[in-house]
Amino acid sequence: MKTVTLSALVLLTGLGGALPVLSAAPLVDRLERPSRPSPMAALVPLTDIQALGRRLVMVGSSGHVLLRDADGDVRQARVPADLLLTAVHFVDSRRGWAVGHDGVILHSLDGGESWSKQLDGRDINRMMLAWAEGEVERLERASAAAPDDEPLLAALDNAHFALDDASAGSAPGPSRPLLDLWFRDAQEGWAVGAYGIIVHTRDGGQSWQYVPGLDNPERLHLNSVLGLADGSLLVAGEGGRLYRSNDNGRNWSPAAQLTDASLYKLLALADGRLLALGFGGALLASQDAGGSWQSIPLPVRVGLYGGTQLADGRLLLVGQGGVLLLSDDGRRFAVWQAPHQAPLLGVSAVDGEHLALVGSAGLQVLPLAAIQEQLQ
Repeated sequence: MKTVTLSALVLLTGLGGALPVLSAAPLVDRLERPSRPSPMAALVPLTDIQALGRRLVMVGSSGHVLLRDADGDVRQARVPADLLLTAVHFVDSRRGWAVGHDGVILHSLDGGESWSKQLDGRDINRMMLAWAEGEVERLERASAAAPDDEPLLAALDNAHFALDDASAGSAPGPSRPLLDLWFRDAQEGWAVGAYGIIVHTRDGGQSWQYVPGLDNPERLHLNSVLGLADGSLLVAGEGGRLYRSNDNGRNWSPAAQLTDASLYKLLALADGRLLALGFGGALLASQDAGGSWQSIPLPVRVGLYGGTQLADGRLLLVGQGGVLLLSDDGRRFAVWQAPHQAPLLGVSAVDGEHLALVGSAGLQVLPLAAIQEQLQ
């Protein structure tokens, strides 16, 4: 369950072969090496997209961050790291963050024009080791005072395992991919990733803290994070697991398993419904803030990796094989497939008449009317 070709990272293997999680010195170099300009940047793999008014911000391979303004010109931003970026999130037209491999977190204050590094896997390694060492020390003291307390002994065993796991994970260097992020506002946000990693900031990313306590002893990958209007936090990932915290990640409810299929994305719709989408056409909906979920049948069984809701309420989902699903009500879907059939990982409205699609074939901007004419 913890190999890089499963769950969260399976969608990235379609971008040109398996992307290694564990490596040594070359990955450290890429953390320090700025992303290089390329005239082909719009044609290489892109993993996520967000619209900021008429501007599109896209992230992808080799540290590429692309900007497309209303005039249609696409250019590269200045980025201080040359590695795969997996997700982007802006809270307004100026302030945003991006995450990626080697635990990198980047920050922009100018609408994506330039970026600075706030965190990387070396920092995460130190945070995890410090937390695990502190837990072992705390529980050893408590166990010495109550040597017959079996739950305490079990907790100490788990703490020793966490320390061993943190030590082993730190040995190769900054090898902790982050896969998604969400910010409540310009100050507070979370990033999640492979092997159960969650980090949290309360000061706009000037400092980050490792978040323990998730009901995830198998260290399953965490693929998507989403905050709700009621203040709760949802995390979805490998094995169809959904995790919930009602107090900003200090405490977590026992994991719920929505499906056997890994979940890749959580979406919030304008009417308050939530969607969870994932492997093999898994699509689940909740009308009670994630308390209960119902499976939605689809006309195709392909992995779903991203989606968006248009201004008129229509829902778009994208995924494996270049498939795009369009629905007026979030329950019945029509199918369109890109001619190249390359995986689509994200979609955004450009204006009322065009869609921007990103994936392993890069960026495509297509008339919505042309897609509607070909719906099956």
